[in-house]
Amino acid sequence: MRSLLARVTVTVFATTFIVVVGLMFVVNYQVSENFSSYLYMSGMHGMMMNHGSMKAMMGTPERQFITSLRHSLVLTSVIMLAIGAIVSYYLARSIAVPVINLNKAINNVTAGNLNTAVAIERQDEVGQLAEAFNEMTAKLKSNTILRQRFLAGVAHELRTPLTILKANLEGIADGIISPDQEQINSLTEEVDRLTKMVGELRDLSLLEAGQMVPEYGDVDLNTTLSQVIQKIKPLAYEKNLELILKVDDHVSHLWADNAMLQQMAYNLIINAIRYTSEGSITVKAGWDKQDVYIDVIDTGIGIAPADIKHIFDYFYRVDQARTKQSGGTGLGLALVKQMVTAHGGQVFVTSKLGHGSTFTLRLPLNTHKRCIISP
Repeated sequence: MRSLLARVTVTVFATTFIVVVGLMFVVNYQVSENFSSYLYMSGMHGMMMNHGSMKAMMGTPERQFITSLRHSLVLTSVIMLAIGAIVSYYLARSIAVPVINLNKAINNVTAGNLNTAVAIERQDEVGQLAEAFNEMTAKLKSNTILRQRFLAGVAHELRTPLTILKANLEGIADGIISPDQEQINSLTEEVDRLTKMVGELRDLSLLEAGQMVPEYGDVDLNTTLSQVIQKIKPLAYEKNLELILKVDDHVSHLWADNAMLQQMAYNLIINAIRYTSEGSITVKAGWDKQDVYIDVIDTGIGIAPADIKHIFDYFYRVDQARTKQSGGTGLGLALVKQMVTAHGGQVFVTSKLGHGSTFTLRLPLNTHKRCIISP
């Protein structure tokens, strides 16, 4: 039998049958013994000894009693077996049907239907299994959507610079466009943008696969952040933005990957400049006895609540046009998240639309081999 319902039903019924038949024989034996004792006590013992068997000495009333008793036993056994068959079926059904439904749901998911869900009608182990299946399916659907968006984003981001390069090169080849220095610089910018995107995609892939791990070393936090600020200053000055660095004097050195830390700070500050048209960008670093933190505070456009939960997704942009103009790839914040996660930390953002944003990196002290805190 390949049906789980049939196998469970037969198994339970067979157990019931064995128990009922066994009880019938036990009861029959006990009745015979008790009836023999009754005859003995009623004075027929001597007659039994003289005539042989108990059956030969029983009269019509005794025979009718024994026959009636055995008929009652058989009838009771049949009724009990009928009840056992019904109970066996419903018990087997309560066990097998959820498993059968779960199997059908698994087949639907295998066929590509990720909207499949199993009804949770009980709180036992079977219900917990159905709940775990629904959670797994929801996560699988979410990951599939993210993968599709990621591939669509890669295709979109690569198509634009490649189209520009192709059109310009064809124009140069046809003599329509003059290959002067300005044109060469423009094409070089597109190549640089492609190179940057490919590098970021490679780093993201390696980080997610666990193949790129932090190379820990002694990092001077003030020096590292100052170097990043010096790189970015020209971009801030172009927009008349003030760059402010505040490092707590009590935090001197940190045990971390210096290159990753620079990249994370660079991406956060660049992102702040990108969405700030006036005011300032403040970079603060300190510690709170549990974590070392780096805050990047801007006075920019802020982030809507609906956008905050997606801000670290691949290719997600709050303002598509502005990011395009500034050369963003849409991967910077996703890269920050993967790098800080590799350090055992976290990154999050607080923002109010129209009033700026604060991005915070937190690196837990207990995951570092050394973090020197000055007294």
